[in-house]
Amino acid sequence: MKRILLCCLAICCIFAFTACAPAAQTGESFAMDTIITQTVYAKNDSVIGQNNQILRDIENKMSKTIPTSDIGRMNAQNTQDVEISDDTAQVLKTCVEHAALTDGAFDPALGGLMAAWGFGTQNAHIPGEAELEGLLAHTDYNAISAGVNEDGKAFANAGGTQVDLGGAGKGYALDRLAQNLTDNGVSSAILSLGGSIYAVGTKPDGSAYKIGIRDPSGSENDYMATLELDGKFVSTSGTYERGFTQDGTYYSHILDPKTGYPVKNELASVTVICPSGILSDIYSTALFVMGPEKGIAFAHGQGVDALFLTNDKQMIATDGFAEKYGLSITNKDYHG
Repeated sequence: MKRILLCCLAICCIFAFTACAPAAQTGESFAMDTIITQTVYAKNDSVIGQNNQILRDIENKMSKTIPTSDIGRMNAQNTQDVEISDDTAQVLKTCVEHAALTDGAFDPALGGLMAAWGFGTQNAHIPGEAELEGLLAHTDYNAISAGVNEDGKAFANAGGTQVDLGGAGKGYALDRLAQNLTDNGVSSAILSLGGSIYAVGTKPDGSAYKIGIRDPSGSENDYMATLELDGKFVSTSGTYERGFTQDGTYYSHILDPKTGYPVKNELASVTVICPSGILSDIYSTALFVMGPEKGIAFAHGQGVDALFLTNDKQMIATDGFAEKYGLSITNKDYHG
């Protein structure tokens, strides 16, 4: 009788644990010009819906292609103060601050140049020299300002530039989604916004969340390595993300703010891992523009982890990168 009672208690305990365990929620959507995938283990079945609303709100505030957005109105007014949301003001300040910190390697004032190149559109082409020179004259991130007016409302001024938050927006969105997970008591999830990913906790079987690092010379489903992620953000900038070929030459969307042309160095991609989504996004672009030697030194100085992949399949990483994140090379053509 005692043995039967113990068995019944054990079964009841297993049932109670299973009933109370967070259920897997998955979702795929499109926002901020990228595919969003989410896997969240939560008791609240509305978390992914909340996340999608946060993403739509950010896009409506910060997309340069939406005329009514904060950025759309800033660019249209160009040299006049425009009332904006607190969110946009925060992102603008962070972008300008880190543009200065990276000596312009990251630049939120490249909207005009990006539009001239037409990346991702049917009008992609090499702009003329005169056009580039004219646009470069209006890419001073120091001209962008943001603050609070006498009524306590946030405002900003593009300062004659064309603002583009494409190099920071997805990272900021991940910061907001991660906070929403915390607010909902979620301790296990993985969120992917294109080249930016956040993972926290472990899978139900106790294994780590593994992130694939794309092989720049392969297709979108080809990975050169995997790494393990828990409680941090990872962003990758690569030449393969967006670009076009003209007269046999490929032109990547990652522009050198000093020349207005796509960056020309030995790099194919840069992956950055740190505790901040927006900074992982910003730094992945900045370190790509800097190149491996200067980029490694900068990453060490800021205390972030980075992995550089060169066109000839060399790996260059910050100290201890492989050990920290369980880096596993799946394409043996890469070496470091």
